[in-house]
Amino acid sequence: MIAIALLGVLALGGLAGGAAFLTDPTGGRLGLTADQLPSWLPVHDYLVPGIALIVLFGLLPVIAAVLLVRRSPRGWTATAAIGVLLVIWSVAQIAAIGLTFATVQVGFLIVGMVLTGIGIDGGASVGTTDDSRDAGRSYVHADDDH
Repeated sequence: MIAIALLGVLALGGLAGGAAFLTDPTGGRLGLTADQLPSWLPVHDYLVPGIALIVLFGLLPVIAAVLLVRRSPRGWTATAAIGVLLVIWSVAQIAAIGLTFATVQVGFLIVGMVLTGIGIDGGASVGTTDDSRDAGRSYVHADDDH
């Protein structure tokens, strides 16, 4: 449930941020300017980053959440991959434009780390059973025979 909630928050943030960049590629809607983009970046406005936000952090988290709801093992892999992508994106963003929105940037960096951990942990537990439950069932059934 935590993974699904975090993926939902991420999807909302990705869709909102991406939409803000698509409707105003200058970045003004989010308090940014195209001048803040580093010269080494091969873009001159926030249109491409907006599209990337929508795809990577709007649509992909929705897909991962749906996979988790359907109990597909691929959901855990997708969750971990999105977490890694978010960590890379956050670090690259901080390197490119600085800590312009420190709370949001650090917050999403932490969300990326948490999603990575949850995805790895959830994926590692796919197909395993809780032996204590099985032992409890055996004990109950053994008592029923007497």
